[in-house]
Amino acid sequence: MVATGFDLVIQNRSELTSHGHREGRALALDILEGGLAASDPYANTCKLIHIVGDKLLVGGCPDMDVSGYGDEVIDLSEVDHIYVVGAGKAVQRQAQALEDILGDRLTAGSISVKKGEACTLKRIEVTEAAHPIPDEQSVVGARQIMTLVRAATARDLVITLFSDGASSLFVLPATGLSLDNICQVYALAIKYGSQLVIHQVMPYFSAVKCGRVLYEAHPARTINLIMEVGHFPRWHGQIPEDGSWVPSWPPARRRMVDAVRELKACPWWHELTPTLRAALESAGTAASPYEVPDLDDFRGMRASYWQPIDMDQMVEGACATAEALGLKGVILSSALAAQSASAVSILSHIAHECELHERPFAPPVALITGGHLDVAVGNATGIGGRNQEFALLWGQALGTGLLASKRIVVAAMDSDGTDGPGTQNMDGSGDVTCMAGGVADGYLMKEAASLGVDVAAELANHNSTPALMALNSAIYTGNTGTCLGDLRVAIVMADSSTKEMGDL
Repeated sequence: MVATGFDLVIQNRSELTSHGHREGRALALDILEGGLAASDPYANTCKLIHIVGDKLLVGGCPDMDVSGYGDEVIDLSEVDHIYVVGAGKAVQRQAQALEDILGDRLTAGSISVKKGEACTLKRIEVTEAAHPIPDEQSVVGARQIMTLVRAATARDLVITLFSDGASSLFVLPATGLSLDNICQVYALAIKYGSQLVIHQVMPYFSAVKCGRVLYEAHPARTINLIMEVGHFPRWHGQIPEDGSWVPSWPPARRRMVDAVRELKACPWWHELTPTLRAALESAGTAASPYEVPDLDDFRGMRASYWQPIDMDQMVEGACATAEALGLKGVILSSALAAQSASAVSILSHIAHECELHERPFAPPVALITGGHLDVAVGNATGIGGRNQEFALLWGQALGTGLLASKRIVVAAMDSDGTDGPGTQNMDGSGDVTCMAGGVADGYLMKEAASLGVDVAAELANHNSTPALMALNSAIYTGNTGTCLGDLRVAIVMADSSTKEMGDL
């Protein structure tokens, strides 16, 4: 195990490495840990923000500067109040850093996090809400946040924190819409295996997204810390005309009429409730309350944007860990976006090519990918997630057919520790533990046969969690404190490692 100075997050490591290709499994888990350590929100926020005397310094990290306005020096003697607000699956660790940096200078704060996340804050209020489908607490948290930002004046500073997960943890329905209406949008996104469903319509159905939180904070100065799977486009000092899911991000140019025309061609359009379709079809009318704010209103606001953590840090950290462990580290993609089955189909053949022909990379090699996979579950009722399905699918291929191998080990996890919603068609409730991902190797199918686990049937029902748990191959972390999408590694071991790992 390579030392990282970061608390290890995989809590069932001994279970995961007790069988199968033990050496390969241990290496794969080390690589995942190394990626998470490199993208720790707490450490990177402390690297970006400092207090020296009466000055708050933001900067010294040009790679984190999204807006391109350069380093900031804020005279705290001219600031009456400092507020910290935000939502997402990685914001509490950033909020903890800000509590430690600001100390008594912090006036108040409010963040919304995913249910089940242990609260570590002393001065910032924490609301636990639901993900991936919002609940009443998502609305409660949003209202508390908006109350704080609306109280800010021109002599105040508001620091916003938003990460992946904010879409459901920070919800306030627009005029005339209910939470039940909004929940239907999120259910459709799960059914169709695409977050685009949310990102395409929520700018019009939300009272807090598309820069509305920033609009309400004005005329206060804002520092906006944002996180995403990949890099945010850099502004170079000019407000962009492209939008983003981040609530504090300025809206794109108004184009609701054209957007609705495009939405009507989507396969899920007719599954929206009449209320939601009517709201969208009000586009272009003077009475419509659903259009995004005017982009020009944001040009005079005192707002900067920084990205303390990103996917590149995570995959590069994983790659560096692989190299330290004696493997060749290769980043195939930092932002792979695909269905889990499609990703397995392509990546498994690349690994097979490495094993069989030593091209494009000779073993021992670690093939690393980041990004965000999806699974279109339809009406299946299984329990699982995209990375668990990825691992189980690849494990099936490693045990049977043309891609069978005892030299390849695969591990995949959601960096936030909660891979998928649990029960796919509802809200994740139930007594099955939410796992972070899974590990698989060429011994998995033999183990499954001995334990009576029908891998093909479980995959057909998208029931990867119970299957991997029965095989002692489900990764458990709990909340990791970060949120940068998926991290996956496929290790192709050297020839000398091809030996039986014990009777199965």
